[in-house]
Amino acid sequence: MHLKNPRTGYYLLSLLVFTVIVIVLFFGLRPKKWLSANNVHWLADEKALSFRDPGIAYVDELCIFAEEQQAQEWSLQIIVAPENLDRLGFRPIVTIHNGDDRLQFTLWQWGDSLIVMNGDDYTYSRKWPRISAMNVLRTGEVSFITVTSSHFGTRLFINGALANEMKNWQITLPHGGKKQQLLLGNSVYGQHSWEGEIFGLALYGKSVTRERVQHDYEKWLHNRMLLADSMDEPLFLYTFREGAGSFAADWTGNSKSLQIPTRQLVLQKTFLAPPWHNFTLNRSFWVDAIVNFSGFVPLGALLCLWLRQLPALSGKYAAPVCVAFCFFLSLSIEIAQAWLPNRFSSLSDLVLNTLGAWAGVFFLEIVLRVRGDKAQEKPV
Repeated sequence: MHLKNPRTGYYLLSLLVFTVIVIVLFFGLRPKKWLSANNVHWLADEKALSFRDPGIAYVDELCIFAEEQQAQEWSLQIIVAPENLDRLGFRPIVTIHNGDDRLQFTLWQWGDSLIVMNGDDYTYSRKWPRISAMNVLRTGEVSFITVTSSHFGTRLFINGALANEMKNWQITLPHGGKKQQLLLGNSVYGQHSWEGEIFGLALYGKSVTRERVQHDYEKWLHNRMLLADSMDEPLFLYTFREGAGSFAADWTGNSKSLQIPTRQLVLQKTFLAPPWHNFTLNRSFWVDAIVNFSGFVPLGALLCLWLRQLPALSGKYAAPVCVAFCFFLSLSIEIAQAWLPNRFSSLSDLVLNTLGAWAGVFFLEIVLRVRGDKAQEKPV
C-alpha cells in the first residue's frame, strides 16, 4: 500500500479492517427477525386451532410409551384444512420427535400433497421409504386423514378412502431417546411453519380396518368432532373443544395437555448442521450461499493486506493466518447462532465463509502481482 504517509495509510487500513469485522459480526449475529407472537388462535365456533406463520403447539413430554417400548401397530387420525398450498418445502402438520431427526415420525404438506415418513429425508435424496398422496389437498377444504401402520404395511386414507398403501413396510413411532415430543404446525427448529386449521387429533395403539376408517369419517361428518368409542382406548385424543386458553386437553388423560405458547418457540437448536439437514434447493438457498461467500471476500482481502504490513507476516505467512482468522471468526458466529433466536448454525455457512475469505486473499494476490508487474514495466 503506497501512500505519502505510510503510518496514516496503516491506520486507515486498520480502521477499515475493524469496520468490516464489525459489519460481519452484526449481520452474522443479529436475529433475522425478532421473536414474535405465536400465531396460533382458537376457532371457537369450529372447535379448531388455526395456525399461521410462525405458529406451533406442542406436548413437551408425550409419555405414550415406556422408555424401551415401541408400538407394534398404531393408527393416527387428524382433521385439517390447509390454508396455503403455494409454500413448498417441509411443512409439518404433526410430528412425534424424540431428539433424533432420523427417527422422527412426521405427516407433512408439500404443496397440495401429503407425505408420511420416518426420518429427515425431506428432499428424497437418500430414497428413504415414505408414503404419499399427491394432489389431494384444497385450500380451505377439510380433510379427514388417517394413517395406520403394522407389520403388514402402512396405509394412508383421505376422507375415508384409501389414498395410498405400502405393504410390508411399517412406519415406527419414535421411542426412547431424550423425550417424546408432539408438535403441531411446525418442526422442533421453529422454521417450518404450516398454515391451516386442525379440528382434531387422535392416536390409537392398534391398526384399524378400512371399514372402521370409513365409519369414523362418517361419524365425524355427523358430529363435526373427533370422538372415540369406549372400546377404542386412544393413546391420546385432542378435540379442541375448549375454544380458548393456552392449552388443549388430552381427553384420555394419558398424556399432558397440548401447550399453545404466547411467543414463538424453538424446541431444539443445532450446532453446525450438515448441508443436507432440512435442505431445500430454492431461491433462498442460493441467496444465502452467495451472501455467505461474498460477505467474507472483502474481509479476506483487506485483512491479508493489513497483515502484510506486519514485519513478522509480510511474506508467505500473511495468507494462511488471514484464512485461519476468518475460519475461527466464522466458527465463533456459528457457535453463537446455535443459541440465538431465528438463527441456524450451519456447516455449509462455515465452509462458504472460509472459501470467501480465501477468494479475497487470492484476489488480493492477483491485484498486487499485476501492480508489481506494471511497476517493473515503467521506464527508469
